[in-house]
Amino acid sequence: MSAADSFPLPRAELISLFLESLLFGGFAVLYFISIWILMYREHRHGRSRVNKWMFATATTMFILAIAHLCFDVQRAVEGFIVRGGTPTGTNDFYSWLSNPTHVGKSVIYITQTLVGDCFVTYRLYVVWSRSRLILILPTLLLVGTAIAGYGICYELTQVKGVGAIFEGNLKPWITSFFSLSLTTNVLATLLITGRIMWSNHRVKQYRAGYAAVTRWGVIETIVQSAAIYSAALISLLATYVSGSNAQYICLDALQPLIGIVFTLIIIRVGLSETAGDSSKAGHAISEDSRVAAPPPGRGPHSAHYPMRPLAINVSVSRTHDRSSLDGFERKDVVHVPGATGEGIRPCMIHYRWWFEGWCAR
Repeated sequence: MSAADSFPLPRAELISLFLESLLFGGFAVLYFISIWILMYREHRHGRSRVNKWMFATATTMFILAIAHLCFDVQRAVEGFIVRGGTPTGTNDFYSWLSNPTHVGKSVIYITQTLVGDCFVTYRLYVVWSRSRLILILPTLLLVGTAIAGYGICYELTQVKGVGAIFEGNLKPWITSFFSLSLTTNVLATLLITGRIMWSNHRVKQYRAGYAAVTRWGVIETIVQSAAIYSAALISLLATYVSGSNAQYICLDALQPLIGIVFTLIIIRVGLSETAGDSSKAGHAISEDSRVAAPPPGRGPHSAHYPMRPLAINVSVSRTHDRSSLDGFERKDVVHVPGATGEGIRPCMIHYRWWFEGWCAR
């Protein structure tokens, strides 16, 4: 029994629809959060070209993910309800590779992959100080991915009747497409990470500790996002090469997963920037609160106005009339018959201390 027979095609399509719907729900939530972050950054820092590109890319991915899910739902209705009355009706429908709905969802998936790869290449271009030399190899890989991807769509239209996707002329095209896309993402991630680490090493002695944490946070975000997508691509390539229908599950799950990885980068960077702005604002407020006090005669809920610095000079002058002081001390001494001088001395010291304190007022 082959790997395809051990995992029936209708079961794989039903599981893939469930997983795609689940991931699309997560992508929808992340998409709206990322749009809010982009709008917040535009409000705080003004409109920028990077924000426009991110907004356009995220929206394009979201529209493509919706279109792909609609195709899968329509195919599920067609395969399980309309053609499910016969024993082999569902299996024959999903094995019909030249079906317009199958070709259409394949075009959408390949376009989604190319949009993600194009933005990864653009991110590499920006990190490497907009050097055109660094784009030579990624651009060649991107062109190869596009040729292989849309070549698959053309080959699907040429399949007559019910054909297996693991046989014929489709296998070289599909294997090349997955391999080129994986190579593009891994290469771009390594080059971006290497550039950031090299820049981090060059300015190490001139950078504050917070900047070091920020740089490593950026590297961590890029590596994690690339690891998620690369792991999904490797799973897809492995299941396809092994001839298992589980590749349909990985294939449909990749459509919203590409958008999830992209929006996670926006959210991670945007929330870090928002937290940095909040911490700076909180630090400024704490500094202002040290010199802010309510005006005299106002209650605790009245408006607070910052006080300006006020210099106060205090001068103390003391005048000692030694002769008068000695005379006063002599008057304060009480002579008690039968008493010794040791018993009278504490009383004299007390009066002298009180008089000197009174003169100092």
